[in-house]
Amino acid sequence: MIRPEIRTARLRLRPPALDDLEAVYAYASDPAVVKYMGWPRHTSRGMTRAFLKSRAEEFEARGTGTFLVELDGAVIGSTGLHLDDDAPAATGYIIARSHWGHGYATEATQAMLALARENGLPRVEAGCHPDNAASIRVLEKCGLRRGATLPAHMVFPNLSGALTDLLLYSIEFAPKVGG
Repeated sequence: MIRPEIRTARLRLRPPALDDLEAVYAYASDPAVVKYMGWPRHTSRGMTRAFLKSRAEEFEARGTGTFLVELDGAVIGSTGLHLDDDAPAATGYIIARSHWGHGYATEATQAMLALARENGLPRVEAGCHPDNAASIRVLEKCGLRRGATLPAHMVFPNLSGALTDLLLYSIEFAPKVGG
């Protein structure tokens, strides 16, 4: 499944490298950008360095993982296709605030779904905070359908820190025929 890069109409998606530290730190430390993320805002470059190292290890072990989202050679966010032995594949995204509202999250998510389909994955899931209307629109535009609401399921560390409901979205793909 390892693909060193994916190109869309406007974006280049590629695995992260330690050289991306400043670009990733710029959006991962922005409180507005990480508000609904399931991980804490980066408060130091050391956090970003550890993230980049772990994402490289994930790619090496799983053949997929986090892809940085580039526009005209500049990193503007990340997306991913994450595999876990005990769960369906998962996707998500984060886009720098200066690039909100241009369809980049939709384009990146569609690329991850195409990668899943291309590799014969039967299902992809995405979790979403109930108040994240922009992400709900992106997921629905990409064909994911809302399934369960998991009550008091997840802590969103950049909000209250309390257990919060999680909306579960998913898409299923027909099995590949003939090969």
